[in-house]
Amino acid sequence: MSWLTACKYLKARDAIQVMNSGYFDRRFYEMNNPDIPHGPLASLRHFLVQGGKEGRSPSRKFDSQFYLYQYPDVKNAGVNPLVHFLRYGRAEKRFPTRYALLVENEKFTSQDELLVFVELLRKSKESAGATCADVDLQDIFGCQQPERRAVRRLIASMFISGCGIEVGALQDPLPVPADATVKYVDRFSKPDLYIQYPELLGAPLVEVDFVDNGEQLFTLPSQSQDFVIANHFLEHTQDPIATLKNFCRVVRPGGYLYIAVPDQTSTFDKDREPTTLQHVVEDHRNGPAGSRHQHFHEWVTLCEPHFGRNYSPDQVKERVRELEEKDYSIHYHCWRPQDFAEFLRYCSDEENIGFKVALFCRCPGEMVVLLRRV
Repeated sequence: MSWLTACKYLKARDAIQVMNSGYFDRRFYEMNNPDIPHGPLASLRHFLVQGGKEGRSPSRKFDSQFYLYQYPDVKNAGVNPLVHFLRYGRAEKRFPTRYALLVENEKFTSQDELLVFVELLRKSKESAGATCADVDLQDIFGCQQPERRAVRRLIASMFISGCGIEVGALQDPLPVPADATVKYVDRFSKPDLYIQYPELLGAPLVEVDFVDNGEQLFTLPSQSQDFVIANHFLEHTQDPIATLKNFCRVVRPGGYLYIAVPDQTSTFDKDREPTTLQHVVEDHRNGPAGSRHQHFHEWVTLCEPHFGRNYSPDQVKERVRELEEKDYSIHYHCWRPQDFAEFLRYCSDEENIGFKVALFCRCPGEMVVLLRRV
């Protein structure tokens, strides 16, 4: 067999293997790549010769960009990622998508239910915020709820990429995919955080890249980030509406805000009255100073008892004064899912902040929402 004949044979073998694998979907490939030649053989040839190496995915079942990023030896070899996976990677237990990797690494109790959840996330991402995916994990997983960190990681793997920031991560940063770069924002440097929160001594706090007011983000230019992450932060803000405005200000159009807030009914806020939309709107219009003292009083009398701290009336006054002077970061606000959904609708429709709700996910103990910047 001549060298030329051998080359033709190898290319034909690649084409046959890819066509018969179930990983190449011609309609998917042509729809997502309108610039390529269309046709049964033309699109396949483009993927084999050029598209795969450029990170173009042949179907939802195989993520070329992920595979090349996850396995740099494949990228360095200059071979088609799907061909490599079919011929070598599958036997070497390499993963065709980031979801397959997550399934292997995270302890989801049911793979069938996980696939339902992944499909809902995919549709939400592809709708580009045109429709909101309203998801209750209880409806999908029943009583076998996956761990919070696994759910957060899975959602992040779908929506988070590029370069962005996380505000107030402390010792619990969001696990992000390998193709995302995160810098951390907090109001204190790492050494000062340990001083402000002595209960966190010994906890592995993230390195703070920007010392800044997380509600205002003074140091970050407009439209400079692909994403903003704020988990269990918004309830600590005195003016959540202004905070969302500043989050949206620094995110580029098409980017995402990844926000998780605790469910008031399942935290130490459960003895408080849920924050009403009227209250948040009044704080935004009139300034939050008028309700600040009441928030600290609620914290001391209704939240701290859940930590074993009970005070006499005189001690309550002293404790409130102490926390106010320290500017301690309390939960100024607390929401149930229906309250937080109403708050987001108001911010989008009435305040015209500039986002669409792409995902509203009710998880055990919290709500995770993805807001797409428009």
